[in-house]
Amino acid sequence: MTLTLRLQRQLPEFRLDVDVICQEPVTAIYGPSGAGKTTLLNLVSGLARPDTGYVELDGDVLYCSSQGTDRPPEARRLGFVFQDDLLFPHLSVDANLRFGYERVQPAERRFEPGQIIDLLEIGPLLGRPSQQLSGGERQRVALGRALLSSPRMLLMDEPLASLDQGLKSRIIPYLRHVRSDLGIPILYVSHSVAEILELTRQVLVLQQGQVLAHGDFSVVSQDPRVLPLLDEFGFENVLPVEILNCKESACTARCGDQMLRIPFCDRPVGTRLFVGVRADDIILARQPPEGLSVRNRLQGMITEIAAVGATRLVTIDVGHPLVVKVTPEAVADLALAPGLAAWCLIKTHSLRLGPEID
Repeated sequence: MTLTLRLQRQLPEFRLDVDVICQEPVTAIYGPSGAGKTTLLNLVSGLARPDTGYVELDGDVLYCSSQGTDRPPEARRLGFVFQDDLLFPHLSVDANLRFGYERVQPAERRFEPGQIIDLLEIGPLLGRPSQQLSGGERQRVALGRALLSSPRMLLMDEPLASLDQGLKSRIIPYLRHVRSDLGIPILYVSHSVAEILELTRQVLVLQQGQVLAHGDFSVVSQDPRVLPLLDEFGFENVLPVEILNCKESACTARCGDQMLRIPFCDRPVGTRLFVGVRADDIILARQPPEGLSVRNRLQGMITEIAAVGATRLVTIDVGHPLVVKVTPEAVADLALAPGLAAWCLIKTHSLRLGPEID
């Protein structure tokens, strides 16, 4: 998939100016409220028109101001999933799903209802009125309706923002199925770094309509213009782990070549999943700690120290990048510097269980 975006639009507060090429299965769009994220999705979908610009998807020109090309939304075949699911309240789940399906010419249909119903596990919901669904059920139905319109790409505007963490962790695996099993590329808007990293490493960062950075998160997150935004929303690291064994209160998991104690879960041995930990829930030590109740002590090397206002974000390579939030005084007192060894101390209950890894 190749999506080329060269778009400009004057807004009341600023001018949106985006010039990027997206080639990954999922590209996340990250930035503060009012940065232009939703406007960008609207311009791509055709719900709004740029002042000037160009949109091309896999060689198909959807919009070109210089040539006068402007495909209407229904001709672009892009699925849109909103934060507010916008299901039709007077229709059942089955009727909501078939609304998208029946508006696609038979020759252009990529999926049958049964395929999507099974993928999203919404068969038991088909006869229910949409008003009787939980938040997570509504989002799965909204996703199913968008998929049954046979889109070439999905545009998702903070679809999980209104859900609690438990529901988010249940929905994200379905999104990964869409990415991997159905092969539908996604533009995904979110304020949550953890949510993004459970879907993709490819991030486009917007602020005041301008692209601050675009690329792999490990590179983007070190940009001094991006770090304040990450800190503003509470930087949460995401680590992949594999469960080795579980007891009553906790599980032991492998994180790279190190061991990690995580909260108890009922997943079988060998399960691979993501765990999250906030940057300010990690304690740094320069020497191997002794006599502490903290169960997790990940050894690594300092690779970066970035100043963000009155705090410092220290990146430790523990097999995966781990960002730790500390004070300038801590940096000075511990003589922290890139290239030095460090130990990351993490309480078991500070770790958040995320979705399984496909």
